[in-house]
Amino acid sequence: MFDSVRTRLTLWYVAVLAVSLIVFAFLVYQGAAAIFYERQDESLRSTAQTVASAYAEELEETKSTSIAGEVVMVELVFPNRYVQVIDPSGRAIASTRNLSGTVVTIPSSALLQARERSSSLVTVNGLRIAVVPLSSDRELGFATVAEPLSVIEEGLRRLRREFFVIVPGVLILASLGGYFLARKSLLPITSMNRQTKRISAESLSSRLDVTNSRDELGHLATTINDLLTRLENSFKDQQRFIADASHELRTPLAVLRGETEVALSKTRTADEYHESLSLINDEAERLSRIVEDLFILASQPIDMPAKLIRRPLSLDQTVKDCVRAAQVLASRKQVQVKTGNDSASIVLNGDHELLKRMILNLLDNAVKYTPESGEVFVGLARQNGNAQIVVRDTGIGIPEADQPYVFDRFYRVDKARSRELGGAGLGLSIVQWIVAAHEGKITVQSTPGKGSIFTVDLPLNSAE
Repeated sequence: MFDSVRTRLTLWYVAVLAVSLIVFAFLVYQGAAAIFYERQDESLRSTAQTVASAYAEELEETKSTSIAGEVVMVELVFPNRYVQVIDPSGRAIASTRNLSGTVVTIPSSALLQARERSSSLVTVNGLRIAVVPLSSDRELGFATVAEPLSVIEEGLRRLRREFFVIVPGVLILASLGGYFLARKSLLPITSMNRQTKRISAESLSSRLDVTNSRDELGHLATTINDLLTRLENSFKDQQRFIADASHELRTPLAVLRGETEVALSKTRTADEYHESLSLINDEAERLSRIVEDLFILASQPIDMPAKLIRRPLSLDQTVKDCVRAAQVLASRKQVQVKTGNDSASIVLNGDHELLKRMILNLLDNAVKYTPESGEVFVGLARQNGNAQIVVRDTGIGIPEADQPYVFDRFYRVDKARSRELGGAGLGLSIVQWIVAAHEGKITVQSTPGKGSIFTVDLPLNSAE
């Protein structure tokens, strides 16, 4: 039951409202009680002053305290109130009939306070009593008016009973209303949950309904839809990656198997076996390169950035080493590899092996697609706080329509020629990832028939 968000919201709402109502009822009750008692005191004091004034007038006419008292008690009758006239010592001179049999003794402190302040209030035996002097200039005595406190208590009891009925009733109505509002507010989440359960790897194109894009639930649905879009793209990339990898691996494996079957089909000469083994060796090397590239690309989203071994390295020395290695490949095609760099050494904080692989991939790509007697140029310079590596060739070039895709996995401009040259379309993808892992960027400019220029900008740092 308490696992439901709707129930917990309702309980929290009712609990807060209950505390608020109880505090409010308590304050109202205390305020009402104070007002009731204050009004009772004012009323008793006013009545006592009326009795004192009437007694003084009768006393002036009759000149007799007993007669004046009897006349006043007959003329002034107050329901539920006890009226009494006492002498300065506190003895009764006259009293109303409803006071018969009831002894009300006024404390001397109350009488003293009445003389000094013209009135006083005191509680005796459950009676609230107002004491007022009969005359301000003579010691005639005091007029007292008493009323039971039970009159106020009855009103307060009635108020408490009303609170005991109203507060629970309000809480019950609030609970029902809160539950209804919580249910209605969380209905979109229930709908999103139901729709999300229907989405699987085969239906990632489905999206959640966004009823109101401006509220919190709309923002949540939009965020989930964005997440589904990224997941869908990731699944498509993964499926495309697996399909392309399978396709690339199928060819060398088919060559290996076919050549092996041909070699074993009958007895052959040593030269024929040597030729078959050479072909098998070439395909095995190609297969090994593809598998190694696939391993790097499969690891790059998560593992590889964390495994970068960053340390200060001489970038110009790394470029020289890569150029020497590329010259071996270029000499077979009579392609010249030239270099040009700043005289000062450039130190970069990065992974030496990955940077070396990046430069070698660019050089291998340039040599591979540059015809005989062509030229490959490698430049290194400082440019706007970056180390800039430029690889320029005089090769076949890349059509403008294909340039945005040359860094995609398995993308090849001329598939037949690339396969003939041993390319799998992974080299530039690895280059782009290594550049991104070092927080750099790579761009390409190319003109078909004239060559291509790959420019890599790597940020320099305090290690220099």
